[in-house]
Amino acid sequence: MRSNAMESSWLNQSCGVFEMLFSKFDIEEALEELVDELAMRTINVTIQIVGGAAVALQDSREELTQDIDAFHSPSLGFDEAVESVRRKRDWPLTWFNDAATMFASHYETEKDWDLKIKRDGVIVMVAGVRLLLAMKLLAGRGRRDATDIDRLLDACRVTSVKQAQEIFDTYYPTESIAKMALRQIEERFANRGGVDLDKLCPQG
Repeated sequence: MRSNAMESSWLNQSCGVFEMLFSKFDIEEALEELVDELAMRTINVTIQIVGGAAVALQDSREELTQDIDAFHSPSLGFDEAVESVRRKRDWPLTWFNDAATMFASHYETEKDWDLKIKRDGVIVMVAGVRLLLAMKLLAGRGRRDATDIDRLLDACRVTSVKQAQEIFDTYYPTESIAKMALRQIEERFANRGGVDLDKLCPQG
């Protein structure tokens, strides 16, 4: 198992620093292993995958990410299960983390989460593309989020700034799109007309 996982992982060099990048295959295998570890410890928990890992799982195109961002309720033994997977795969300490909690919406519904795994008291959900787009527009960390934003705009069939804003407002009615993200979508949709959002990306 580990040999396959390591073969599909990538080492990216940036400014002389190497970082490990995970493919969709890596993410799926690691989540299955994490569920096994949690089940072995009889831990009942719901895990919600967001960020680049969720984009990789939702997008049919190849996507690499440096970690798996997730929300989950505190559970005794959870961190030990995460560490067990990390040791088996020789992955970085931050391979699975909750750093994206600051971007949580609190306005999403059950329809915004897609079931990935349900086994032995463990549920793994993946954020839907509309929620992911809104989260990326809130974060708007320049090049770090730019590719994901473009892919999610395609996935939601968004063709105007107005449509992107309406999706964002659904999940963050009291927040604003990050400046760099707003600049990106304004440049992308310059000289394009608006189209009815509900027809292109229905909320149901």
